Amino acid sequence: MKKLFIILLVLISFVLTACFETYSNDKISKITFYLTDSPDENISKAEILVKEIKLTSDSTTIYLLNNETIDFLTLAGNLKKLKDISIYKESSLKNSKIEITLDSTIDIGNKEISVNSTQISIDLDTTDVLFGREYNIIIDLDLGVSLNGNIEFTPFFRTWMVLDSNAAYKDIDGYVYDNKDSKIGQQNRVVAIMEKQDLNKILLYSTITDKDGYFKFNKIKLDPLKNLEIGVLQSNTNVGSDDNQNVDVSSVLISESSTTLNSNITTINLYIGE
Repeated sequence: MKKLFIILLVLISFVLTACFETYSNDKISKITFYLTDSPDENISKAEILVKEIKLTSDSTTIYLLNNETIDFLTLAGNLKKLKDISIYKESSLKNSKIEITLDSTIDIGNKEISVNSTQISIDLDTTDVLFGREYNIIIDLDLGVSLNGNIEFTPFFRTWMVLDSNAAYKDIDGYVYDNKDSKIGQQNRVVAIMEKQDLNKILLYSTITDKDGYFKFNKIKLDPLKNLEIGVLQSNTNVGSDDNQNVDVSSVLISESSTTLNSNITTINLYIGE
């Protein structure tokens, strides 16, 4: 009887080992999803019901957000954390997409306008994901591109991925002034953080100055290995295109305001030369 009991224990152990794989930390990737906004200085509100945001692939569907009304202007310069997930198998990310479902109208403060596309699908490039690392995927709504003269709203989202181990959360604030002599604060100016790539300057984050010219980026992630700049964009300009997530803002950047963003900078004032 005792021998039979031992044999049964061995068999049970074998079955459990076969059914449940164990994974060491070097074979697990953690991905954190965030939502943010590239603002439009001409509106005071951008409130919309986000019915759902989900990650889909050939083998999985993971819901990141469900039925939440969001004023995207409050996300200018901020990251709203959606969800952490752990990936154990490479196949889990095959043909990944971010799929977003929006309500049919958006409130821009003075009126509600129709949303042209309530279903958005964005291909997610995960070819560079290595197991045992942590990543952040940022989902960014560009209001300036999405709005057409406050008449129609065609949502333009883009995504990018940041390797967590090479990045650090930080706050960056300061003022936008006309020049160094008079120091008159500039209201409703778009401040952009960019990555310099050869002659291009790729938009990473943007926010808007308040009535005193003050701006702040809250808890953003910046990769210190990249060549980063901060500057002010020209007024009343829309950047981006529907088929390009790497938005080059070099043509709308006020060159006098642009400066290198070192990893130790937390407060900086910008001057537009007017």
